[in-house]
Amino acid sequence: MNETQPDLSRLAELAGGLGLHEHLCLLYATKEEQFAAAVPFLRAGLERGERCLYIADENGAAAVMDALRKGGTDVDRSLRHRALMIADKQETYLRHGRFDPDLWIRFLSQATHEEGAGKFSGVRTLLGEMTWALGEDTAPDSLIEYEAKLSYYVRDHDVRILCQYNLNRFSPQLILDIIRTHPVVVYGGIICPNPYYVPPEELLKLNQAAREVERLLNNILAWQRSVDQLRALTARLQTVREDERTKVAREIHDELGQALTAIKLEFTALLRDLPAVQGPVGQRSQSILKLLDGTIQSIRRIATELRPGILDDIGLVAAVEWAAEEFQARTGINCHLDRPDANIGMDTQSATALFRIVQETLTNVVRHANASEVNIRLAQEHGQLVLEVRDNGRGISEEQLSGNRSLGILGMRERALLIGGELTMSGSPGKGTTVTVRIPHSDGGKAGAGT
Repeated sequence: MNETQPDLSRLAELAGGLGLHEHLCLLYATKEEQFAAAVPFLRAGLERGERCLYIADENGAAAVMDALRKGGTDVDRSLRHRALMIADKQETYLRHGRFDPDLWIRFLSQATHEEGAGKFSGVRTLLGEMTWALGEDTAPDSLIEYEAKLSYYVRDHDVRILCQYNLNRFSPQLILDIIRTHPVVVYGGIICPNPYYVPPEELLKLNQAAREVERLLNNILAWQRSVDQLRALTARLQTVREDERTKVAREIHDELGQALTAIKLEFTALLRDLPAVQGPVGQRSQSILKLLDGTIQSIRRIATELRPGILDDIGLVAAVEWAAEEFQARTGINCHLDRPDANIGMDTQSATALFRIVQETLTNVVRHANASEVNIRLAQEHGQLVLEVRDNGRGISEEQLSGNRSLGILGMRERALLIGGELTMSGSPGKGTTVTVRIPHSDGGKAGAGT
């Protein structure tokens, strides 16, 4: 299943945002994953003042209460006020001596409607450990029928239900059917709508296979349309951002830069017209001139960082060369550029995307790599343009590459995809990281974007 350690830190926040009429399945491989989701789900119900029922099986009542206490729940108070109930399979699923989906759902319906002295009256939040089904004579079809009908029940009643399935104990075939019967899935530290959910009106009918084929095909089309729309939106946002960067850079350079230069010239002329100035006044005059010079240089640097004019005027190779020199001067890290002998013709969008990838990669080197050397290579190989940035730092790990917080990496990959290319990253501990971008390329690009 999930080979990397899931990030469980957001489950409490996500569980707290769930309302009534929710039917979820929790798929877990460890007790830590199970309680990381089950405890905040139950605690959220208690904090809303709801009656909560936990049906324990794989874990005893003591283990459940201990996990709740560790999660910050006042278990004794909740039990004393009958807000929390912990039951076993004999009191619930097997209360009639055997498991019957219709009888159990009918009992749940009565319990959620009743407000009285009954043990399970007024239940709003229910969590069930489903391992009880493994030790009983419960046919898989009966369990799937129950889960499908439960979606009907939850939709029409003021209740939320979390069904917990241990991935190590249930067969893959059964887990597949469990996924198909739950509108919401909790897995790997996330709670999300289930695109593979099959509504009970489809699942329980005889021609279910034909209906599901049609639904799956429609889901595929909808998914692809969503991807295309998101990619088009991303491309538009990138274009708008670059246009705005260019506009702001030009205004800073042309208006602020020219105004400051004019102030410097006027001030210098004023000093020449005045009698020789010495002492503190002369020192202050020189200090003002130095301040003006420094401010003018800062304006130029900011404008260049927003949108290097060299990228538009000369092209990608020259812009990358400038970025490498500026990076080395600013950080002290040796940066070598291996550039092609021939010119590279390229459209503005591709040149901008590759230049921004270089910038982001060099920024990551400074922040994370602890490197002493960076090598940048631009080359044309087999109808492709290859950009490679390699450092000799600590090396990126697989966990960092796959982490959902690696927004910089996601941004670089998206930039490459938008110009029809592919970005790959690899790293070895202590041997550095390599970022490689390959895009389709021929010499038919716009000459103004080359070098």
